[in-house]
Amino acid sequence: MLQLISTLANYALVLLCPLMMLFMMKGMHGQGKKEGKAEHDHTQSEIENLKQQNAELARSLDDLKQKNKF
Repeated sequence: MLQLISTLANYALVLLCPLMMLFMMKGMHGQGKKEGKAEHDHTQSEIENLKQQNAELARSLDDLKQKNKF
């Protein structure tokens, strides 16, 4: 009887490991979606900021080129 309980406990541990992994991976996947959205929004605002800075620098460069022509 003790050997049966020991064998069943071993099988339970072997089966429990993949089940735990599935639950953990599902939890991590859901968390990544939430963080990914916030990170994406932050990245978009940084891109817009860099585009504005690029446009300002291009205008400044054009102004300098015009001043150096004369």
